[in-house]
Amino acid sequence: MPKIVGTRERVHQPFYDSLIRVDGSTDLRTNNLGAFGAVQARSQLFLRTGADLAISNLTTGGFFPSDQTFVTLAVRVWTYFRANLEAQAKVGNANPPLDYPIANFAAAGGSPGLVGDLVMRVHKLYHQCENQLFWQLQAGDKPQLTTFTAYTPFAGGLDGFFADSRLPRANNGVPTSSALMRLARPVLIPPRQGFQVIAQASNIGQTVGASLTEQLNGLVPDNTAVAFISGNPAGVNGFGTGTGISVGGKDQIEKDIKYLIDGIHSRDVL
Repeated sequence: MPKIVGTRERVHQPFYDSLIRVDGSTDLRTNNLGAFGAVQARSQLFLRTGADLAISNLTTGGFFPSDQTFVTLAVRVWTYFRANLEAQAKVGNANPPLDYPIANFAAAGGSPGLVGDLVMRVHKLYHQCENQLFWQLQAGDKPQLTTFTAYTPFAGGLDGFFADSRLPRANNGVPTSSALMRLARPVLIPPRQGFQVIAQASNIGQTVGASLTEQLNGLVPDNTAVAFISGNPAGVNGFGTGTGISVGGKDQIEKDIKYLIDGIHSRDVL
């Protein structure tokens, strides 16, 4: 189909890419989950080609096709975490063990219980993403904007009080237009110029649990429902008698982190 020479249309169209989008059902250190493997301390976004729409809406990796341009007016970071309490664990003395929802794993034997621990880890992920995850927008191989997550609120999504601790309602910023971080000067992505976003995780200390990358990859405690979360032998009624030190495993926490550039997309008219 031929294009109308000298005529272009300008539309408001945000573009996004995902650092991670998983349901927490596997240990990312040992197995990939869909398009995602283990999260690294340094990751590059907007380089995928033909990704699923839930992951990215940029059809070509690293640049806009043809003579398309983009004027970035604002940037946003989306964070979403939720403990999947409907997921089931194989516990008990039966052979094979029976499946029970995670919601059944309440406190036992002085342990906080798997439910309480997962809820605390969901809140912890929100805090860790705010202060441990740094973003750099590059256009034409030049850094254009370097920030951390708290500086780039999403200005949309769920918000409110924690009326039910099992279903946290929080995100990066209050969902109002006034919370949007608008750029002081627009960032232009000219025709056929490459662009990308670099996500850099900077841990706070070396202690267990202080690393955001470890938490995103599925760090879980060795003290409740051990047969389920770590693969170790089950204790009485399926609850382990471990040390409480975190080990790699499947944490059953849904995780979704996206970087979004918001602005004006200019393209040919066909």
